[in-house]
Amino acid sequence: MPKIKELLNLKLDIDIKNVIDLEDNNEDEIRYEIENYIVTENIGKHLSGFASKFNSNIKETGVWVSGFYGSGKSYFGKMLGYLLANKSVAGTRAIDRFIPRLAGLKEASLIENDLLKFSNGNNRVILLDIAKQNTDKGLAFTLFRNFLKNLGFLDSVYGYLEYQLYLDGEYQAFEEKVKSATGEDWQSLRKSEMKVPKTIRKVLIGWKYTIEEYEETIKHLNAIIESFSATKLKDELIRYRGKHKDETIIFIFDEASEAISQQKFTLLDLEGLSEA
Repeated sequence: MPKIKELLNLKLDIDIKNVIDLEDNNEDEIRYEIENYIVTENIGKHLSGFASKFNSNIKETGVWVSGFYGSGKSYFGKMLGYLLANKSVAGTRAIDRFIPRLAGLKEASLIENDLLKFSNGNNRVILLDIAKQNTDKGLAFTLFRNFLKNLGFLDSVYGYLEYQLYLDGEYQAFEEKVKSATGEDWQSLRKSEMKVPKTIRKVLIGWKYTIEEYEETIKHLNAIIESFSATKLKDELIRYRGKHKDETIIFIFDEASEAISQQKFTLLDLEGLSEA
């Protein structure tokens, strides 16, 4: 008589992660999480429902995933992020790596068709654990700061400067001037928090600004950060999409209820963000 484990399409000897970190983007971890995700009939239904709404012309932009502690909200949210971004993981697209997890479901082919539609889009997905984030500058700037990081920029006022240069089409010229002025590549140099302010100041003064203009610019950007609002986030994302019209920007953040209980932000902040 066969044993139960011989009848299941599961690897029962694999240790199951009891905590899912949305900010862990190590490729081996991503591969592990996708290939060991268990899709039940109910999860398959929710995946299909989300995909149908996402791929429609619906204008509502916010989705709230709720459930008891340990019910799989974080894992579900992270899977959505992987599927929407559909990046290559060890040479295989995330959706193609995920499809085998649908085996055995009653509506497997329909769910697969819904998920495959994600691959038709150009989605930029920003995953974060909001309860672990520093939200002193507000929820909107916290999201914008993570957006900057996702683009490969610094998550500070200097990253805001990088972002401005990028939108103006001058980022490559900036990198070349850093190399010329310091002998170092900007992407390597920027890893040193001590070198960043001095380098940016040295390169921008004389090229883009006078000393007074540079100091005024830094002061102005810091003032924007201090009062960064949901409307400002919307404006910045509109500016970005002016350069990338085919791109959809998606924020998936975990532990919203925990962050609210820690008074990192309020439900009114979420409401304002959604409305903007």
